[in-house]
Amino acid sequence: MADLPNFEPYVALRLLERGPSHELYLARHESLQRQVWIKTLRSEVPLSSSVAHRLEREGTILARLEHPNVLGILDLVQRPPRLWLVLEAVDGWSLAEVLASLQRLSPPGSFEPAAAVALILAVARGLRHAHEVGVIHGAVQPGHILLSRQGSAKLSGFSLALLRSGPDAEPVDTEPGASESSYLSPEQLAGERPDERSDLFSLGLVLYELLTGRHPFRAADERTTEHDIRHSVAPALRPSSAEISPELERLVQRCLEKQPERRFDSLEQLIRALEHVLGSAALAEPGAQVPRVLARAGLTAQSAAAAQRPLLEVVERREARRGLRRALFGLGGASLLLIAGGALLSSWLEAVHPAAPAAPPQWTAQNGAELLVVAEPWAHVFVDGVQLETTPFATPLRLTAGEHFVRLDHPSAASEHRRLTLSAGQRVVLEVLLQVTAGGGDAGLPLPFSGPDAGLP
Repeated sequence: MADLPNFEPYVALRLLERGPSHELYLARHESLQRQVWIKTLRSEVPLSSSVAHRLEREGTILARLEHPNVLGILDLVQRPPRLWLVLEAVDGWSLAEVLASLQRLSPPGSFEPAAAVALILAVARGLRHAHEVGVIHGAVQPGHILLSRQGSAKLSGFSLALLRSGPDAEPVDTEPGASESSYLSPEQLAGERPDERSDLFSLGLVLYELLTGRHPFRAADERTTEHDIRHSVAPALRPSSAEISPELERLVQRCLEKQPERRFDSLEQLIRALEHVLGSAALAEPGAQVPRVLARAGLTAQSAAAAQRPLLEVVERREARRGLRRALFGLGGASLLLIAGGALLSSWLEAVHPAAPAAPPQWTAQNGAELLVVAEPWAHVFVDGVQLETTPFATPLRLTAGEHFVRLDHPSAASEHRRLTLSAGQRVVLEVLLQVTAGGGDAGLPLPFSGPDAGLP
């Protein structure tokens, strides 16, 4: 690590990104063992330059912000010849990376409407906080929205942020490539000073792209794209997906109005509209919706299911499941007959010899039965209200003989309920096909960590 800069007390682990004037490192605090991002000037950039002033200004702006949906700053350090920001590290991807992964699918994918609205709602809450303290982002775009593996969202990229008032109210010199012009508002492209409604337009562009998988105005060249942002109407949303409600389409259209006064008056208004579209789901974090999209894009997502069970590779799990079904198909049919016979026998025995109250029986080879569950695609297995396993599993569950209530849970499917009566020495195979909603299947295979864009010019 001799070629990595010294950021004591942080130890640089590796370079994540390099821009024209900045570098972004993954680092770790030596004592606390906490990982952070360090955004620093390149060594050849003098501290007296306007770029250095802009980095320092970015740090002071981030220091104003404290919100779970905004990337946090931990420190601003000037140690000549370097200046750097210590930023909260997000283990995940930028939204731009997620969208690119979805576009590589065949056919290309997009966000489900509920997941798209939940994600934009989280970003809008962070942006509302920024507006409340007088900060206008000015560069909302997918590369500046960070998604963790658990699906939480954080807004970054405040290097071009403006203040409504005060000595820093006017923008400082900018650097080419710091922001994509395809996500700027019409008034920004016309050279006017942006305000809160400019951020609303940019956020509307991102929401449109999440819902359709495409930018509404992007053309073959930048000049045509900018012209269309200023003068063209975005293509209708609803023909692209029957799941998009008229209310959601009107919401997006209002965000994309060319005249700022025709948009929502504030982030507060937009947030209320988004919450109304989501209904009761608005109370949840986007982490309840986004992991399914990350999985479909081929990215690792720690869903509620994945957090409760070891993460198995998708291919191995499916092949094991298919082989198990083939091997036990005949046994499954015979077991169903035994279940029915066992139920009748158990009822007759209970009527003739009522059981006396006693402590719950323990499983033994003489009085026990075995249950093997094969669920497609997978399920948490509850027996008599207690979670015992998660499919696929090769070792059967050992249960006492008698009646048992089995419930199979999958985060994206309705629970399946079965009542089984098992006889001593019986081995039963229970096969169930769960009706999983779109995008809610298997978790994706893990990919190597890639450093998300933290607003790096």
